[in-house]
Parts: sequence; C-alpha cells; structure tokens
Amino acid sequence: MNINVVFLLVQIGLIPTIISLIKLFNGEKFYITFYLYIIVSYLIEVITNRLINAGYFNVANIIVNVYFLLEFTILILLIGKIIGHKRINKIIILTSIVFWVIENTLLHKIQEAEKYFNILSAIILFCHIIFALILNLNKNYSSFFKEGNIVIMLSLLYNLSFRIVFEFLYYNYNGNTQIIDSIGNINILVNFSTNILFIYCLSCIKNTKKLISSF
Repeated sequence: MNINVVFLLVQIGLIPTIISLIKLFNGEKFYITFYLYIIVSYLIEVITNRLINAGYFNVANIIVNVYFLLEFTILILLIGKIIGHKRINKIIILTSIVFWVIENTLLHKIQEAEKYFNILSAIILFCHIIFALILNLNKNYSSFFKEGNIVIMLSLLYNLSFRIVFEFLYYNYNGNTQIIDSIGNINILVNFSTNILFIYCLSCIKNTKKLISSF
C-alpha cells in the first residue's frame, strides 16, 4: 500500500485524538491514560509515516521502539487503574523497562526493528486485559456494550490479538515479500478499524463532572 495512502488512513486517528483532548480539557481524569494512549499513538503514526516517506528509516525505527515501551507502560497503568492493582503494575513496568533496555542495547541496536519486546509486551497486555475483563464481567452491568471499561478492553483485545498473530507470521515468513506486504496492509486496516472502535469507546465514557453535580 502506498505510503501516502497509509497517511490518509492514519488521519482517522485525528477524530479520537480531538475527542480525547476535549475530555482532558473538560477535566475528565479517570481515563486519562486512555486519552494519552490515543493522542500519543496518533502522533507517532503521523511522525513515523512522514519519516519513512522521507527515507529516515533508522529514526523511524528508534521512535517506534521507544513508543512500544511507552505504549506498554500506559496500557498497563490504564488496566491497573480499572482493576486497582497498582503494586503489580510497578513490578510489570520495571521488569519490562529492564528487558527493553537489554534488547535495545545488547541484543540489537535501538535503530533496528524490535524482535522480542513487541510480541512479548502484546502477549502480557492481552493476558492482563483478559484478567481485567473477567473481573469486570462480575459487576453485572445493565448495558454491557455501553460501559466504558468493557468497550475499552474489548477494543484493545481486538487490536492486540491481530498484533500477536501478525508478529508470529512476520518472524516465520520474514523472507516472503508477498506475505509480509499482505500482513502490513491488513495491519493498517486493523489500526484504522481500531480507531473507529476508540471513537465509540470515547462516546461511552460518561462525564464524571455532570454525574457528580447531579447528586
């Protein structure tokens, strides 16, 4: 898929980004990590896309590698806030930072593509979200697909499940250009649809200020 076409598809992320900024400015703080995740993800997609378009592949790889660690940290904090396990979060985050540093200094250079951290972090996040989802299912929400916690976790699971599969295929069929190109194109469409899901997620997040003022 042409890099400029990809850039246009990435712009769907501008909508949830704007909504997230509005919610932040309105004082919505419970899902602040989710808002930051959406905003940072959009900015990284735009920046790396333009760097690749200009031929700065090493710089793009460095930014993406740093983003993987930042994304993992933000999502762990988000899920941790939902289920209230702050101590476990600190252990997971510190361990992941150590592993990330080892991979990007000893196993390969930081300007090279991630080999292990991306897939490992995706698996950890997937399992962590499944656990959080099970805990939240016990709360008997009257409107299952309108509850912020639920729809956020389902959207993240949707994206992570594809990432895990894509990473497995990538490392097993790295020499097959046709398969790699197909994986890349499908991944772009998955990210596009994930942003649409994020728009719905944001619409499900209730205005806490209005709720408080109504009592």
